[in-house]
Amino acid sequence: MLIIYSIIIVSAFSFFGVVVSSSYKSIRIKNEENRLFQTANVVADTYRTNKEDRIFIRAMTKSYGRQANARILILDSQKKTVVDSHNSYIGKTVDNEEIRSSLASRPNSGIYDLQGKEVLQLSVPIMAHSANETKIEGAVLISASLEAISQDLKDLKNTLLKFSVSALLIALIFTVMAANSIAKPLSSLTNAVEKVSSGYLGYKVEDRESGEIGKLIKSFNEMSGKLKQIENNRKSFINSISHELKTPITAIRALIESLSLGNSSLEVYKEYLEDINDEAKRMGQLVDYLLSSIKLEDISLDLKEEDLAEIIEDAVKLIKPYAEKNGVDVEVNGITSVRTICDRNKVKEALLNLLDNSVKYKDPYKKQNNIMISLVKNKNEACLVVEDNGMGIREEYLSNIFNRGFRVLDAEIAANSRAQGYGIGLAIVKNITEKHNWQIAAESNYGSDSKFIITIPL
Repeated sequence: MLIIYSIIIVSAFSFFGVVVSSSYKSIRIKNEENRLFQTANVVADTYRTNKEDRIFIRAMTKSYGRQANARILILDSQKKTVVDSHNSYIGKTVDNEEIRSSLASRPNSGIYDLQGKEVLQLSVPIMAHSANETKIEGAVLISASLEAISQDLKDLKNTLLKFSVSALLIALIFTVMAANSIAKPLSSLTNAVEKVSSGYLGYKVEDRESGEIGKLIKSFNEMSGKLKQIENNRKSFINSISHELKTPITAIRALIESLSLGNSSLEVYKEYLEDINDEAKRMGQLVDYLLSSIKLEDISLDLKEEDLAEIIEDAVKLIKPYAEKNGVDVEVNGITSVRTICDRNKVKEALLNLLDNSVKYKDPYKKQNNIMISLVKNKNEACLVVEDNGMGIREEYLSNIFNRGFRVLDAEIAANSRAQGYGIGLAIVKNITEKHNWQIAAESNYGSDSKFIITIPL
């Protein structure tokens, strides 16, 4: 990764250096060209007005040549040198592209390589204006070395190179520091993943990071904690079921061993067989519970448009005989017709579980036990409420009542309560409501009442 970053940085600075160098050279040459064109035009104008004064023209040419740090030639229309700031080309013919272009009334310039050095040459025409015509009398040719520009460009490249190397080193230092700051927590996270995969559930990484790495570590710690909780629940579940299965099996074996002695009366046989039948029923209930637990996470819905009021009526008809047998009145109050998309059978199952719990956990010390069901439709939602005046739930238990396997009676068993079960009913209710994207909440006053509210978006 460090090599890739280095290549990217070097490539970026190289491209930047090439662009800057090229732009710098072009600008400098353009400025030099403009300056020399101005000088050439001044020389051409001066020559045209003072061409008879040869001494002045020569002095002027030498003066402008020194000022421009260039060689200046004045040629006539036949390309013969009339004036030379260096005095060595006088009388000689000079024929190049710039001269020919100027004599054709087109100023021109070009760059040449002379003995390994770049030279800028440019020429402008000397034009004589009369009343009727413009006549080209000759041309001014200026030659200037670009060695100073080349040297400045070389110095610029060296400066850019030094800057690039310094920037590269600084960038690499920061890259190494950044890579270490990322690699260290990632290494800790990798180590934590290995520990969790080897069975050390609940292992957590010290969370000192911020940003995306911090979020990743936080998510891992939450996942690890949940895995540990799931594993603890699994072990508790297996231990509980093993114990529950062992008890009826032990009782059945003891009863059968007693019967096998052969000295018991018919009444004893019947009594023992009834006991064996009861224990077999208990085992059947345990098997049903196991199957319900397995299917709990695999609930699938058959969604159709249904009337919730009709579903409530069906559930009440089914639960009423059981409730009346246990001395609990079921009342329906404020039922409004609410049509929504849902699975009729699953919603009825959830309602039956809530009603069954209300019957099961009635308060044996109260003269009258009742359950009140209501369904109210608002603008954007409907609220289905199942309320009872049963035993109630302590506040500290409310957050756990929808967890699989949790039973309030496990924490505090009422002496006269005959409530039986394995703490899966409310977990099923929670799962069904969440599958429908509904919300369920519980409110309770211990020893007074309990209320379950299902909120249904419309």
